[in-house]
Amino acid sequence: MPQVDEARERSDEGARGSMDRVYFLHVWTLMVMGIVFVFSASFPVAGRPNALMLPGNPFYYLGQHSKFVALGLVAMLITSLIPPRVIRSMTIWVFGGCVVLMGLVFTPLGVTRGGAPRWLDLPGLPVFQPSELMKIALILVVAHFLAKKDEGDEEPSTALGWAMLIALASGIFVLMQRDQGMATIYATIAFAMLLFAGMSRWKLAGLASLGLAGGLLFAYLEDYRWKRIMAFIDLENAPADDRYHILNMLIAQARGGFLGTGLGMSPDKWRSLPAPHTDSIFSVIGCEGGMLGAVIVLIAVGLLAWRGLEIAKRSESAFGFYVAAGVAAMLCLQSIAHIAVNTSCMPVTGLTLPFISGGGTSLISASVGAGLVLAVSRYQRSGGT
Repeated sequence: MPQVDEARERSDEGARGSMDRVYFLHVWTLMVMGIVFVFSASFPVAGRPNALMLPGNPFYYLGQHSKFVALGLVAMLITSLIPPRVIRSMTIWVFGGCVVLMGLVFTPLGVTRGGAPRWLDLPGLPVFQPSELMKIALILVVAHFLAKKDEGDEEPSTALGWAMLIALASGIFVLMQRDQGMATIYATIAFAMLLFAGMSRWKLAGLASLGLAGGLLFAYLEDYRWKRIMAFIDLENAPADDRYHILNMLIAQARGGFLGTGLGMSPDKWRSLPAPHTDSIFSVIGCEGGMLGAVIVLIAVGLLAWRGLEIAKRSESAFGFYVAAGVAAMLCLQSIAHIAVNTSCMPVTGLTLPFISGGGTSLISASVGAGLVLAVSRYQRSGGT
């Protein structure tokens, strides 16, 4: 990334153009796919009678998800109007606010599910997961320090050191919430941004090796995580409980064949597929849309990442470059991780498919990230498209 003329960055507000419509339409297409498949995946569970044998509401998750899609669209469009220069001035405050929210999960305001203190219940707000918002804050603060290197305001070694330190501290914070999957996403986002910043590939390989060793050690200390890794390594001989998730996801996808069983026709979501509208939604797509539907999702994710990186390359500022590239990496890498889990290419962990899976905080986080990319697109050398 070449050094940036600071005066040019200061003049961002006067150079605002239209947002990148192609990128916006990519995001909107994924959101529509999400609405369709969240309903298809969730209506069997939502429609079941409750403990009092009162009828359920098959449209419950559809309504809930549609509300979050609407909120996500509003958040994305509002974020897209903020100049990168202004976003940068707010970075430390945003990061600090997310740190506070992450800390509040360990107070009486926190909500623990399955032994993991990851959620926050603030008055007047739905329960949400602060670590999802922290992904955006991490990208912003790492982009800030990497941009200082390109602008000549900070020695490269110092800027890279700060970026790595912040990423490490954020990862440790989320590990305290017993969320190793999210910590892995934090690490991969940081690695991608350091690669974009020109860090030596050998140094990155060394850091990745240390991170992998640390991740395996942390997993070994938690019995259920280690069982998941062992089931991933030897699925055939793993105990039934340990391989249940991955085996049923693979069965659902295999059932779909090339063209799929048809929208709404997956039998696995009725009885055996775990978390079908969130963690396993790619398996529902693979079953009902077949290999063709799964490939369409892969192409859509790839095009979104490609367009995001194109916007990053045309950014008027170093900060804008790193923000857009960081968000592109976040959305792409989390999508790959979700798909890899569903196809038994990595151990099971609870990660959503951005814009498609159910999950309000995840959708809002992804939408704000997309809004940041659109904000950068308004201030690019070739103008908006």
